[in-house]
Amino acid sequence: MKDYLTKDIRNVAIVGHASSGKTALSEAMLYSAGLSTRIGTIAEGNTKSDYRPEEIERQCSVGTSLLAMEWQDTKLNILDTPGFTDFVGDALSAVRVADTGLIVVDSTHGPEMGTDNMRHFCEEHGIPRAFAITGVDKEQSDFHAAFDGLKERYGNHVTALQLPVNEGIGFNKVVDIIRKKTLVYKDDTGKYTMEDLPEAVASEVETLYTELVEQVAESDETLMEKYFDQGELSEDDLRHGLREAIIHKQIFPVFCTAGVPNIGVSRVLEIIEKYFPSPADMPAAIAEDGTKLHADDVNQTAALIFKTTSEAHVGELSFFRVYAGQITSGMDMANPTRSGSERLGHVYAVNGHDRDEVHAINAGDIGATVKLKISHTGDTLSHPKNPVTLKPTEFPAPNIQFAVVAKAKGEEDKISSGLALLHEEDPTLLYEVDSELHQTVLSGQGELQINVAFNKLQERFKVQVELVEPKIAYRETIKANGEAKYRHKKQSGGAGQFAEVWLRVEPLPRGEGIVFEETLVGQNVDRVFVPSVQKGINAASEEGFVAGFPIVDIKATFFDGKMHPVDSKDIAFQIAGKGAFRDACKDAKPCLLEPIFEVEILVPEDFMGDVMGDLTAKRGRILGMDAEGHFQVLKAKVPQANLFKYSSTLRSLTQGKASHKQKFSHYDEMPKEEEVKLIAAIEAAKEEE
Repeated sequence: MKDYLTKDIRNVAIVGHASSGKTALSEAMLYSAGLSTRIGTIAEGNTKSDYRPEEIERQCSVGTSLLAMEWQDTKLNILDTPGFTDFVGDALSAVRVADTGLIVVDSTHGPEMGTDNMRHFCEEHGIPRAFAITGVDKEQSDFHAAFDGLKERYGNHVTALQLPVNEGIGFNKVVDIIRKKTLVYKDDTGKYTMEDLPEAVASEVETLYTELVEQVAESDETLMEKYFDQGELSEDDLRHGLREAIIHKQIFPVFCTAGVPNIGVSRVLEIIEKYFPSPADMPAAIAEDGTKLHADDVNQTAALIFKTTSEAHVGELSFFRVYAGQITSGMDMANPTRSGSERLGHVYAVNGHDRDEVHAINAGDIGATVKLKISHTGDTLSHPKNPVTLKPTEFPAPNIQFAVVAKAKGEEDKISSGLALLHEEDPTLLYEVDSELHQTVLSGQGELQINVAFNKLQERFKVQVELVEPKIAYRETIKANGEAKYRHKKQSGGAGQFAEVWLRVEPLPRGEGIVFEETLVGQNVDRVFVPSVQKGINAASEEGFVAGFPIVDIKATFFDGKMHPVDSKDIAFQIAGKGAFRDACKDAKPCLLEPIFEVEILVPEDFMGDVMGDLTAKRGRILGMDAEGHFQVLKAKVPQANLFKYSSTLRSLTQGKASHKQKFSHYDEMPKEEEVKLIAAIEAAKEEE
């Protein structure tokens, strides 16, 4: 593949709801561009983009694939992204480096939650949007309903550039609004012939053409004047104005396609080449220190690593977009993100699983390199003399957790290395070793993502692990005041031990921790032993007195005691302080605290009753509801213990049409009946051990 100038590149992220036809559209694009000998299908497991074993097995995309193709002397970088919210990190990374988002909508379902999400991501990143209504060859296809749904959701700037003529089984004719002609596709090669409009659609096409001309005119003052003066726009003015309107997000074009039979796809490629922005049309990248990067300045060379994969016999493959200058094989680059440097090996243009070695990747282009030493997803590679850092992709917080348990001893290091590598491939997949709970906790966006990671961990690193429900970090506290005297006396020949501590405890507001003070008067206890008592109290607070959980939110006052001139020492007062604290707390209405999470659910109105009923059953407290487009945002506070696998529960309740976010809120007192159940379960587990 030859070198391409910045103006001759198009970077398009194909995004949308799960199973909306993104991969089928991508495959048809590849075939139309002559880069494959047949259109691969997900069912047969032979697509260029879904080439990973887990994708073939599950018949869905789990990672973004880069498909580089040439069309009319223009290089198209097509980023085929997953639609499942479990893998939203890959879709976000693709949108971050794309110049246009092509949002795919299934013609039988219309816009869905994933459509809204991806449209929102594109809007956040300030890139133009277009819509491809796919599957128009299906028996239940309803292009007009899907199109009307898009206009209703996103406004009148959503503009049809195509219409189907014979929608449904046998679909092969597309009306081109710009040309006012019918495109007839005879076979799956993507080639078409043009015919006059059928009488049945002529009136509708004329109406849509007039709307298109008016919207183009409204997007530019000069064109508006011409339109008022002449009552129309010339063909050149219309085409130039349409391109500018798409680039400046004044028009969001809509196409109609059928991926597997390859209907309408070649025309979409033509429109991408003619009307979609090149990187040169987009605003210059701004580094985090405010430096404006100029695409043609080789002294400002800068690239963002937006994705990392690991492949057998290859190692880590790092995908990057160049924002300024040029990246070539063997060049030295700075990595200011990690205060280090890299010497690049080979650089590649990538088409799914295939890689073509190239000499250089120019500004605006997307490529890959292998075996970087210190650089990972989100890092910037830049000119050693002008190091800059580009803003990395912002990823959502996790909303599901599992504990990873090794089945055999001695494999902890291999598991840790494996989880670190999986995190590099998908930054939304997080892990931590919880020192309090003595568990390795794996967190992510959904159960499917966790299961895919689990299988990779076992297969790649040859470790035997299991996923279990993670332990909950409960806390213990008191609800009343208490007081205790504790004497520690030990005589075993030789030097003895003696200490007596009088202690008072009282509850504190949530989040205060353990507060210690002494109010000793007189000389009953030497003040040198005050820190010893505090150490004992701190030790007791870590062990708990109800069910072995850390104690919090208590004020302990050391107000009196006794000592022995010979036998009193540090360890004696530590033991006495610990005993006095435990005894005082046991008489102060002890209770358990449970972590409460704040949950925000984006749900269609039709499913509100089911979702609210489920939350109530989980001891959730509804905080309120707000409208957001065609969805309701439901806010609630729910005990963490009842949120295990909640993303899967929500998907089941709403047919996959809802999503949620969760974060820790506070600790609250556990109901007595729940406390009794928990303590009984803990005791039963101890007996089994």
